[in-house]
Amino acid sequence: MLKDKMRWIYFSDMLKDEYRQCKMEGKDVENYIEKIDMILKISSERAREEAAEKLLTEMEQEKVRNEFPYKEPVEYEKIVNSLQEKREDTFAYDKKQAEDKLRGAWYGRTAGCVLGIPVEGWQRRKIEDYLKESGQYPLANYITSSDDQRIRDRFGITEIDVTTPYDRQKVCWFNCLQGQLPNDDDLNYTVAALKTVERFGRNFTSHDIAETWLLGIPPLHTCTAERAAVRNFMTGILPPESAWVCNPYREWIGAQIRGDFFGYINPGNPHEAARMAYADGSVSHTKNGVYGEMFIAALLSLCYLPELTMKERIKIAMQQIPPASRLHKSLEDVCILYDAGESFEELVDEVHGRFDENSMFDWCLTIPNAMLVCACLLWNSDFDSAVSAAVLAGFDTDCNGATVGSVMGLANGFQSINPKWYSPFDGNLHTSVHGLYEISLEDAVRRTLTHIPGEAGCS
Repeated sequence: MLKDKMRWIYFSDMLKDEYRQCKMEGKDVENYIEKIDMILKISSERAREEAAEKLLTEMEQEKVRNEFPYKEPVEYEKIVNSLQEKREDTFAYDKKQAEDKLRGAWYGRTAGCVLGIPVEGWQRRKIEDYLKESGQYPLANYITSSDDQRIRDRFGITEIDVTTPYDRQKVCWFNCLQGQLPNDDDLNYTVAALKTVERFGRNFTSHDIAETWLLGIPPLHTCTAERAAVRNFMTGILPPESAWVCNPYREWIGAQIRGDFFGYINPGNPHEAARMAYADGSVSHTKNGVYGEMFIAALLSLCYLPELTMKERIKIAMQQIPPASRLHKSLEDVCILYDAGESFEELVDEVHGRFDENSMFDWCLTIPNAMLVCACLLWNSDFDSAVSAAVLAGFDTDCNGATVGSVMGLANGFQSINPKWYSPFDGNLHTSVHGLYEISLEDAVRRTLTHIPGEAGCS
């Protein structure tokens, strides 16, 4: 039914998530629990939604407690003012390697995304158990659906996708794809960013991003914070207000998956990459949701520099996000555990101990997923092991697989990616983006290259 597909729209469905979000932001909302329960018991749908919208607004407008230990600015100028002095440092890169690295990024992001899609939302143990029972462990290739009925029954395996996300009719098991790269939000927004920069130039604004979405992406092809933002656009609420008005998903992972393109077109310039990422992210996210996109964009810009270790890239990219934020502290924790000689599995256990993978609120948050992305990059030096680790770690498997694949592909170049990750497909991305419903990866590489300063065609 249509209503079943209209998730992240109804205000009453958002109340408990808003409560969780406010708690994480350091707001005192304990007295709202009883009010939430009362509203959810209202029998009239219209009355329930009107009351829920009012309460969402009240919770969002609560102030952060004075004793909250983090400092998390929202406005770009305040974010920049919170950063270290080296935030605007730039680095020379080898232009001769740019095309190969971009090709690695686009192909790597695509491969990591497709690897993780079928098990998105699965718990870590379920992923591992299914792969073992179906003979696909250790994970070294795309995941197929088992034809063993006992395994299918145990794990709920089916090829038909009744939710039809992005108008897909089948679950994206490798055996269902038939050589076609699927439509997915982790790739849609990279293409949408390309379209935005082609139309509006490198100095695009948040309103330009909103226009690109409204003209180019069907509302039901958006999720969580992006869908809430689109709903706001259509009622006249534009950026930056669109990011927080009745939007409890404002620190979820949606912005973090959108930052890659801005890193692609800013080699050696993490500050500029982060600036663009802020303009994009603040359409639908605030605070750590936006910081995640800024961090990933900055990190990718540094992957053009082979002389840097992955840890050095991560630490420099962290200079682009507020040092007293929850995200910065969490990424610092990952680096500390890495330096202390902890194993990858111990780090993953740590993340799972802090956040509950059984809660969609938790497994969709920016912070745990950013921690896992960094862990995959620090503890793994090759493409195969890194993207496989991103999926086996659980949480947002396709988002993290895509980001890890993008970073590893850009850092090590196209030649580092085994052909098994791209040769089964025809090389064409299928997207929701108007005018770019099908774009070849090679065309995406070529068009991206023209937006790097100093390259032919860059304005």
